[in-house]
Amino acid sequence: MRQFLQRNARLFLTTFYVFLTIQAHGQAPAAPPQSPNNSGAGRQRPPQTPPQTPPKTSPKKPAAPAGDGLDPTYLEFEVLGMRFRPPVQSIMRADGSGLTAQWTISERADPPRFVLRVSRLIASDATSTPAQQIDSYVKSVSERPSPNAVFAVRSRKEFELDGRPAALLYTSLREGTGEDEVSAVQGYFILQTAPNEFVVISSLLAEQDFASVSQLLERSFRTMQVANQAALAEERAGRIARGDHLLHGLDEEAMRRALDPVGPKGEAPTPRWYRITRVDATGDVKDVGYMTIVVIDAAQGLANPDRRESEWTKVEKERGLLVRVQVRTLIDATGTAFSDTEARYWTRWDRGREFWTVRSTMRKDRASSTSTQLGIRSEPTSGSPRPILEVADVVPKEVATAPRRWPIPNIGYLSQAESLVLPRFFPKVVAPADYGFYCFDPRSGRLAQRVDRQVPAGKGFTIATQTTLEAPAITQLVDERGILLKRSSDDGSVIEATTGQALLDLWRKKGLPTN
Repeated sequence: MRQFLQRNARLFLTTFYVFLTIQAHGQAPAAPPQSPNNSGAGRQRPPQTPPQTPPKTSPKKPAAPAGDGLDPTYLEFEVLGMRFRPPVQSIMRADGSGLTAQWTISERADPPRFVLRVSRLIASDATSTPAQQIDSYVKSVSERPSPNAVFAVRSRKEFELDGRPAALLYTSLREGTGEDEVSAVQGYFILQTAPNEFVVISSLLAEQDFASVSQLLERSFRTMQVANQAALAEERAGRIARGDHLLHGLDEEAMRRALDPVGPKGEAPTPRWYRITRVDATGDVKDVGYMTIVVIDAAQGLANPDRRESEWTKVEKERGLLVRVQVRTLIDATGTAFSDTEARYWTRWDRGREFWTVRSTMRKDRASSTSTQLGIRSEPTSGSPRPILEVADVVPKEVATAPRRWPIPNIGYLSQAESLVLPRFFPKVVAPADYGFYCFDPRSGRLAQRVDRQVPAGKGFTIATQTTLEAPAITQLVDERGILLKRSSDDGSVIEATTGQALLDLWRKKGLPTN
């Protein structure tokens, strides 16, 4: 099956884009920018606890039918205004941003039995329907002149889903001859969401899995729910308001409560240690890295490892909250190749400025390569009354580019340092609460909306974080003080609290690099 997917990936993507090209003559419009215009000037600091309003379009997950093969938790596609339950053990990756984003979903197995691609389609014909979309696609591919191609319709259905027209098509497609031959069973699920707008999920699966997997996928697609756009906009505005309310309660006293405790004689805080693992296809837990994190009171200059204290300027001597993160990630199973990252994130106590550096070094044997990121948010000036965030990247063997720049939103802006210790600022809640922020997302390299959902769990709580509206949620468990205990990411990796000695002993036992 792995070879099947590798051989047919090109065919899958090619036919997927052929479908979109046939159906739509224009590109989907970009998402409207989110630019709040309330500066908040003159407001008094609100109470520490923000209003708790349950989300309107993300209700508590309903009980799932036993044995239906679907995850009880919905995958949320807020940009598309819909959600659905994927098959169990699915992983998702987002590409792009806004309404032109696409999502790839596959089974967390090696090899996976299916690969899905989710996107939005804008048809040129305002009266088009899912059935007409399929007619057009089948006609176009059937008439495409190719002597070494065989195309056949395997199954086709038209139905309504919650009162909306929908259609499901599966086709067999084979191209080429001999060793160059590629074949696949392709599927297209289409749901109409507006007069000429559709959600499209294309699928790729092997011939031998068609009967069972196509039934599983149809059950999954039929769970799709489309949100009310007015309610969605209201929910989004409410999240940002709650996030901004929370941030306005962060004075120096509140932020200092997030610091790690110093030793009994005033010694520097001890870093917290975390083990990073991933479960492979056989069910074995593999160590893939470790992380340390410490939160301290420090001068800005300490956030720049290239600057000696004797060189610090007056600005660099200003104090604030500093989060220092060190990560080692194994690139191969033996540990002969690995990546070391040291990140230092600082924000002043009044939240008026921030600064960070991230340095990542790839090592293999004696060879190494280092890349660096620098982020700066300065105070407003007469020439630039609105604060600007600048992020610069220096990557080996790549042409240097100008720093990326974004005006800071007037409400709900979360600094990088604050984003790493955000759970330590959350109030105790008795019901789920959603918060929205604007924050720089290192993975996509842009200033984006971020969503955090806090849910009580024992003495602590869980937090599901979407670093962008397109990204899958990352779930973490924290204690009553907001200290990270465990985090599960969309790629299957798990970060779990441990001790430095326990981790050192484990890695030595496994023969992994500990220097």
